[in-house]
Amino acid sequence: MTEPKPAPIVWRPSQRAARLLTAAICAVVPAVLFGAWWCVPLAAVPLLMLTAHAGVHPSRIRAQVDVPERRCFEGETLTATIRLAADSSAGWTRQEYLPPRIRDDPEYGEVPTPSGLELESLELIDGVITVTLLVPRWGRWSLGAVAIDVYDTAGLRLTSLHAELGEVEAFPVPAQDEATLAPMRFPDRFGEHSARIPGEGVEFIQVRPYVFGDRQRRINWSATTRRRELQVNTFEAERAAEAVVVVDALSDLPQPPDPDTLYPRSTLDTAVRGAAGLAQAYLKNHDRIGLVTLSGRVQWLAPGSGNAHLYRIAQTVMDLRKDFTFEPGLLSRLPTRVLPPGAVVYLFSPLLDHSVVEAISELADRGHPLVVIDVLAHEPAPTTGAKPDHLDALALRLWRLDRQAVRFVLGELGVPVVSWDGIEPLDLALAPLQHAPLAGRTR
Repeated sequence: MTEPKPAPIVWRPSQRAARLLTAAICAVVPAVLFGAWWCVPLAAVPLLMLTAHAGVHPSRIRAQVDVPERRCFEGETLTATIRLAADSSAGWTRQEYLPPRIRDDPEYGEVPTPSGLELESLELIDGVITVTLLVPRWGRWSLGAVAIDVYDTAGLRLTSLHAELGEVEAFPVPAQDEATLAPMRFPDRFGEHSARIPGEGVEFIQVRPYVFGDRQRRINWSATTRRRELQVNTFEAERAAEAVVVVDALSDLPQPPDPDTLYPRSTLDTAVRGAAGLAQAYLKNHDRIGLVTLSGRVQWLAPGSGNAHLYRIAQTVMDLRKDFTFEPGLLSRLPTRVLPPGAVVYLFSPLLDHSVVEAISELADRGHPLVVIDVLAHEPAPTTGAKPDHLDALALRLWRLDRQAVRFVLGELGVPVVSWDGIEPLDLALAPLQHAPLAGRTR
């Protein structure tokens, strides 16, 4: 496969050449119009500079882009290096960072797109351009490009080239969470949780009479001596838990900033960071966890375990935000094969879309132990700049009644709803649910 040929280099007059030509014209015009021929020698100097010192310009120019890290966490900085090379002497003067600002919208055409990056520094040293960018928010971001002006040795001609920096994936910082909720029924898979049924484990349950087939090491000799009959110890079976995190990305509202961190906050940011914290907690306990994202289309990742699965979860979350674009569409039915029977389902949502309430009802009807985490941490403010009046108070009251109605419907379905603002640890929000195992809705 042959590499595409580079675009031909187009040279154009520089500002220095334009100034020299302007000076020559200003000297010749009075001589022609007014007969001031003494002005002609004044035009000879810039004309000689334009013709006699044309300069040497390169025929091939290359800009090699090197971004060592294409993956990082939000709040970190990236350093991109651009090495400039030419087949002859040249001058590098102007360097300008061009953020990605244009995207295609099917309804409005080309519209400006705010960049998720911040330029910290841009410097040129010996033909090497170093660009330092701050990634303040999680997501998949286009790094933009750097525009470079190349001059010939005389500075009379120039050409421009753009060095595309590519993309970067910024992973969300997981929320602080060490708590995992236990279901009423565990799947038949060995793990580290006591399943409250007899089996292989270390948690003692009781002493019972010996049955043919019991292991000899389970014999309780003290109880056997007292009862004059073989007695064996029984223990609780150890099982692995399964969980599925559902992230509602159908709506994304800004949230009050956290005074302790500089991360931008919204309902989607809170949901994604909470999902990352839960995934980290479950995988740390050698459990299995899956992911479902509700946006313009439903995406899912089947439950798995291990450090590699955490990376797969982060990759799936990256599809929710790419240069602030949003994929419209209707919410389809949740897949069955990614929701194992008995798996604990966590749903992060601001509860603003009625289709999400229908999805919660569907999950409850399937009998899954379900927990809804409300990530909307503030009430809406009046949109007008005037002082709040009775209509604003009435609108806020209606909004509160609607929220109460949604919570009442979820309560009737037997679904617990906890509020979490994304600032305090997620453990505190889930603490009231840790006293007893979660029981799904019986059909």
